[in-house]
Amino acid sequence: MAALLLTACATGKFRYDRLDEEKDGIELRDLEELLADSSAPIASDMSVETLDYDFKLEKDEYRLGNNDVLSVFVLGHPELSSQRVNLGEISGTTIRKDGKVHMVIIGELQAAGLTLTDFEAKLQVRAADFIIDPQVSVEILEYGSQKFYVLGEVPRPGAFPVDGDTTLLEGVGLAGGIPPTADLEGATVIRGGKLMPISLADILRRGDVSRNIYLRDGDVVHIPDNVAKKVHVLGEVLRPMSVAIERDSVSLAEALASAGGPTPARARRELAVIRGGYAKPVVYIIDLEKALLFDASIKLRSGDRVIIAPTGLSTSSRYMQQILPFLRGVQAIGIAAQGASNIAAQAAATSVE
Repeated sequence: MAALLLTACATGKFRYDRLDEEKDGIELRDLEELLADSSAPIASDMSVETLDYDFKLEKDEYRLGNNDVLSVFVLGHPELSSQRVNLGEISGTTIRKDGKVHMVIIGELQAAGLTLTDFEAKLQVRAADFIIDPQVSVEILEYGSQKFYVLGEVPRPGAFPVDGDTTLLEGVGLAGGIPPTADLEGATVIRGGKLMPISLADILRRGDVSRNIYLRDGDVVHIPDNVAKKVHVLGEVLRPMSVAIERDSVSLAEALASAGGPTPARARRELAVIRGGYAKPVVYIIDLEKALLFDASIKLRSGDRVIIAPTGLSTSSRYMQQILPFLRGVQAIGIAAQGASNIAAQAAATSVE
């Protein structure tokens, strides 16, 4: 026994390679892979298909729809124009549920599906059947046909009218902006039941506005909260604890500092970061001193477990007692995008309200 203890003290290092990928049902990675994973986008829920979208095709185009209210003005011919209730007050011409407008003298005219310019040109051609050289002007008084939704952790979630030139950032602003409790890294934009390849964190935190799209009918912007986002610091630290993630991320050093740092008597410079749940979690085996050189680049994710190994092989059993429950039974919280069906249901409920 004395010889064994002397050997342990001589090595002075816990052997992480005692972990076996096949036997323990894990996937082993190193510091370089942790750095790469920290800079990679967080994988979203694969049950929701990602939309293949060409952002170069973005344009502020609005197509008329049912329930939109138009102001039609034909110069010198009030009988062909939208009715005036009082001086300067226009009642407007509403696009009916069949997609058409009904005008005195001119009759029915298809409007839904056309741009304002197209409808204006079509109206001018029809009006020429009744008057010489008609001068036509059409404006939209009310946008009533199309809506987008901003839901989740915003001050004023709800449905908002699509007007063709409201951008994603403007839509979020209409919902009251982003509170400190919002999780931008986990925010999603869904169009037609598919995830848009857009990161609100990239736009609002890192200044990448290349994907600040124009919102369309049925778009859903969902911003979850970060209240339940935590990492767990365990093993040879002064205060083993769960550390809340604020402003979307927490670095390795910040998490360790919150837990009081390594214990002075038994702490080593080796640690493991465990990521994932019951189904084959990923275990990053890293050297603490080397890792801290890249601290700003190492971002922990919600549900990560950071475990500092004890000194020497003589305490390996105690270390394994701490690590195995997390390898085999604890589910990580994750930052997955919500399923499109759930969000669509929430959008529908908001629309009804």
